[in-house]
Amino acid sequence: MKKALCILCAGIMVIGFNACSGTKSTTTPAISYNGQVKAIIDANCASTCHNATKPAAGIDLTTYAKVKQYTLEGQLIPAIQHAEGVDPMPKKSPKLDDASINTIVTWASGGAIE
Repeated sequence: MKKALCILCAGIMVIGFNACSGTKSTTTPAISYNGQVKAIIDANCASTCHNATKPAAGIDLTTYAKVKQYTLEGQLIPAIQHAEGVDPMPKKSPKLDDASINTIVTWASGGAIE
């Protein structure tokens, strides 16, 4: 009985120390262009106005390289956030939902990986 109690106490101490260490045992997968961002851009931007056939304002958002370029140049995120001083996008449509905007912002701040 004492041995079982000691093992239980040792287990609780290990769990307690791991919880206090500030490290997480699970990791959140990185947001990537192909994994999450492309679907948002395709549905709200590239399929309607910013495609290779009809690049509104000369902006084509059909490839990873182009979306990354406009994002890192600071054009895409202010437009989808409807920031003051920029044309809000998508034009003539409701603002993207917060989850979609946050996905794109997180992707950009995480290195805009493909």
